[in-house]
This record gives sequence, structure tokens and C-alpha cells, in this order.
Amino acid sequence: MAPLYITELLSYRTCSRTLRSTDQKLLAVPNSRLTTYGDRAFAVAAPKLLNELPLDLRSLDTINLFKKKKTDLFKKAYNV
Repeated sequence: MAPLYITELLSYRTCSRTLRSTDQKLLAVPNSRLTTYGDRAFAVAAPKLLNELPLDLRSLDTINLFKKKKTDLFKKAYNV
């Protein structure tokens, strides 16, 4: 659902053997040479942040469901 220029920067992590994390739809985090600027680049920061989301939130297929679940996650995090 994202624009092409964003989807080109992100890819799913692939493993050469079957692991328990294979079913978790994790994104590949590229290595960055510069810890000051490289780790802040979208191609590095976005996969790190998205991989930290719970699996049920990462595996949603529509924006409306994501927005609803995201709100529930914020309420839970801030004890509202």
C-alpha cells in the first residue's frame, strides 16, 4: 500500500534455514557504516521500528485496522 520509492527501501528478512522467527514477517535491517547518520536513515530506522511492533499489528492488511490497533497499543502503553 506504500509508494514505490518507499517499498524499494524495505524488504522482508530471508533466512537460509527455517527458524522460529521466519513466520514473524520481520523486515531486513541493512548494515550502516556511520552510527551517527547511517542509523537515522529511513532504510535502517524504519525496519528497526516496524520490527519492534507486535506481530498482530505488523500483519494487518488494511490501514483502518492498523489505525484502530495502533490506538489500542498507545492506550495500553500509556495506561489510559
